[in-house]
Amino acid sequence: MAQWEQYALGEVADLCLGKMLDQNKNRGVPTPYLANVNVRWGEFVLDDLRVMRFEEHERDRYGLKYGDIVMCEGGGPGRCAIWKEQVPGMMIQKALHRIRPGLGLDYGFLYYSFRNIGLRRGFDQYFTGATIKHLPGEKLAKVEVHIPPLPIQRRIAGILCAYDDLIENSQRRIKILEEMARRLYREWFVHFRFPGHQGRRFIDSPLGEIPEGWEVKRLGDVTSKIGSGATPKGGKGSYKSEGTHLIRSLNIYDYSFEFDNLAFIDDIQAAGLANVEVEVTVQGSGRLIANFSPAEPLTGA
Repeated sequence: MAQWEQYALGEVADLCLGKMLDQNKNRGVPTPYLANVNVRWGEFVLDDLRVMRFEEHERDRYGLKYGDIVMCEGGGPGRCAIWKEQVPGMMIQKALHRIRPGLGLDYGFLYYSFRNIGLRRGFDQYFTGATIKHLPGEKLAKVEVHIPPLPIQRRIAGILCAYDDLIENSQRRIKILEEMARRLYREWFVHFRFPGHQGRRFIDSPLGEIPEGWEVKRLGDVTSKIGSGATPKGGKGSYKSEGTHLIRSLNIYDYSFEFDNLAFIDDIQAAGLANVEVEVTVQGSGRLIANFSPAEPLTGA
């Protein structure tokens, strides 16, 4: 059996924090750079890049090369993606770490190692800050990684990358279908060009002209119940490891439910929130409690 060795990240990779943004002091040529908001797990958002001045001698230090891993220092520290020259000459800002694997370390394997550490909340022990968490360079260098021989690294990374490619292709198709659905909605319910609309008369309404036969009604007149969610006494600290599912605001995103990080409450807590119980089937359970407290962070970043 191949031997896996354990190393501190600083022993097997070159680490560098990005450049401080300071418009009064920065000199050089305006160049696009990545900020925290541009980095997601496994991907980059590149449609709204900012620019900062970089001098020629800074390009090697703060510039990215193919295979570099870009990781967030704050704002979700540990989140990272592999840079594959999506935009030539890209630089990084101070909110990001550039991690360049050394000889004998495959960048794909290292990235999936980080994914595994992140899923197990293994970065948490290295965070600093009581409220706003950060992963400073000296702590990042101490993160432990387990490394097998290079051929095994490449085989593992290749298999996982193939699955990620399939997921990416599926998500791309889903986005196309979602855009088609949005356009269809606009056609039918905004422009009123629904099937059979030809020859339909329009009448006045409080919202403007609508097709004859349509009505304008208040939401309360066509629903059986409208209510607000609630938070169990004790807040997040009262959540359980199992029990009744609790839907929070972070589980509602883009017209759908995200069930990956549902919280749990026990029967006593659920009884106190019975007025906000809803029926949704999740992993074999048909009972959930809704909590749409403004104190919960919204996702979508």
